[in-house]
Amino acid sequence: MTYHRISILGCGWLGFPLGIRLLERDHFVRGSTTTKDKIPLLEEAGIEPYYLQLDPRISGDDVTSFFDVDTVVLNIPPPRVPDRVTFMQQQAGELVSYINASPVQRLVMVSSTGVYAARGQDADETDPHPPETENGRGLAAMENMLLEGLRASVAVVRMAGLFGPERNPGRFLAGKTASGNGEEPVNMIHLEDAVGVVTALVEKPEVRGVFNACAREHPTRAEYYGMASRQTGLEPPVFTDKEPRPWKRIVSEKIREATGYRFVYDDLFEGMKDL
Repeated sequence: MTYHRISILGCGWLGFPLGIRLLERDHFVRGSTTTKDKIPLLEEAGIEPYYLQLDPRISGDDVTSFFDVDTVVLNIPPPRVPDRVTFMQQQAGELVSYINASPVQRLVMVSSTGVYAARGQDADETDPHPPETENGRGLAAMENMLLEGLRASVAVVRMAGLFGPERNPGRFLAGKTASGNGEEPVNMIHLEDAVGVVTALVEKPEVRGVFNACAREHPTRAEYYGMASRQTGLEPPVFTDKEPRPWKRIVSEKIREATGYRFVYDDLFEGMKDL
């Protein structure tokens, strides 16, 4: 296995365990946080810490040193600002400028399946339905700018809904009244598999392009959130409508074929047992 020097821009709920996994696989890891209190946590784990903001310009600790690696993982959530799409385009432009002026040869961007509209379709990476939300439009714009503007090899991984430790789906809708009739399919991915697919893409820099990441099984919302709520000791949600709300079913065969990664939790109910 080739040794990689990696900077993770965003060492939060996904980025931190990703950093630990990469260290376990004998890579060198730097990680950024927007919270100074988290710097000791990164240090203790063996991740070289950086306090950085992308707001939308990059500021903070030694930015040049942060990008003095061969691989960058971009793992930041859409910002909560009024003109989200423009802001995210500015973030992407800033990253293109810094990365193209650096030794970076590989970028892995963590995106979201929110870039697909929900029109009752099976959505693979060629899905033609454009995003309907500000987050989705911003992510799609950022993806395009990075794919087209970077000289480095780029892989975009569009994550389905994330769940795992400290993000228990049993609490998402427990005891609530929810729209739709509950028959809509869910699209979810366990933290273990999210870390696994990003690790696979980091270690296969020849794999380029856009990839969905989602469990193969798609139980209905009523089945999934009902079981998750009961398992947590909470009341299941009540679905209020006679018809389903708009839905999509995410197809994620491409990433399996391109990387050889085997999902641990294609069965979402198995994934919930370990929470």
